[in-house]
Order: sequence, then structure tokens, then C-alpha cells
Amino acid sequence: MHKTKSWIFLFIAIISEVIATLSLKISSGAVWGYITMGFFIVISYYFMALCVRIIPIGTAYAIWEAFGLSLIAIVGIIVFGEKITLYQEIGIVLGVIGIVLINLGEKK
Repeated sequence: MHKTKSWIFLFIAIISEVIATLSLKISSGAVWGYITMGFFIVISYYFMALCVRIIPIGTAYAIWEAFGLSLIAIVGIIVFGEKITLYQEIGIVLGVIGIVLINLGEKK
């Protein structure tokens, strides 16, 4: 498998996780929200499994979690009018910095 394809799979995994998480907020706990969440979590894990064939698991997981968290926070702010604290902002920034450092430290 080509490395570019693995990064596309990771992107799909991240977006699927975000959709799964947001479906719970949007559905307000309705059954269809759980079904949607389950479907997209399965998709997310499937594509995560494909991407870790090439991308180291630590790198893939760090990116998956940090970018997923960041996207969910951004959507929460923009769509749902949620507020985040300074500590949460710092946490997101530190997560992104961590991803950069993990990628820089990856053996080629």
C-alpha cells in the first residue's frame, strides 16, 4: 500500500470518528443517533486499521485523537455555540504540537 493512501485512510478515520461523536449531540440521545454513531465508529476503526499498515500506530493514534478532538471542539464552537476555556485551548495547541513532535521523531 502506498503511504499517501494510508494518510487518506487516516483522514477518513478521523472524519468518521467526528461524525460518530457529533451524531450523539445532534440526536440528543435518540436511537438513530446511537445507530449512526455505531456505523461511523466501525468505519473509523476499519480505516484506522488500514492506515496502520504503513503509518506507525503511535503516530496514527496521536493524529487521530488530536485532530478528532480539535475538529469536534471547532464544530462545537461554530455550530453549537459552545465555549472553551483557556486551559482547553492550551490543551488543543499542545496536542497539535505533540503530533508535530511525534512526526518529527518518526524513523524514516
